[in-house]
Amino acid sequence: MHRKSVLGGSALLPLLMMVGSAYGISASGTISSRQISPTSYEYSLTLTNTGTTPIGTLWFGWFPAYDQLPSHPTSFASPSGWTAADAPDIFGVASAQWVTSTNPLQPGQSLSGFVFDTPDSPTVMAGTGLLGLPVEESYVYIGAPETDPGFPFVPATVAAPEPTSLMLIAAAPMALLLRRKRSQSN
Repeated sequence: MHRKSVLGGSALLPLLMMVGSAYGISASGTISSRQISPTSYEYSLTLTNTGTTPIGTLWFGWFPAYDQLPSHPTSFASPSGWTAADAPDIFGVASAQWVTSTNPLQPGQSLSGFVFDTPDSPTVMAGTGLLGLPVEESYVYIGAPETDPGFPFVPATVAAPEPTSLMLIAAAPMALLLRRKRSQSN
């Protein structure tokens, strides 16, 4: 049964993308992460509307009727006018869903501020779920969830700077100040 569901989920994806595109809905996005404690990570999403219709729902870590996230999100933040929720479905554990009826993302625009915390590490999030699809599989809908065919996509991962890189970035202005002070005293 597992093998059949993996093939079924993977085979449906191109068809679902064509159907969604026929309705004018299309999207891309990016996701970044940062560790906020030894057992918690924050994920931030930016959504870009690449279609011709507004987007009113972003459903992250989800394939129709199946949640891809291994753990429930512990907190959420949302862009203005959007509401977030852990939206468990029929199968799986959890997913993250943002919906708006007042501030849809317009064609050609990008929107950030879709944020959630979870105990799942970036390695886990970059993996595959039970259906053989990426854990980060996401859907957008024109309006409310599942009121149109939707459009599936996987956000591109934006690498977080390593702690060493952050220290170098922070130290650069200090080094310039010291250099300037030395040249003024000579």
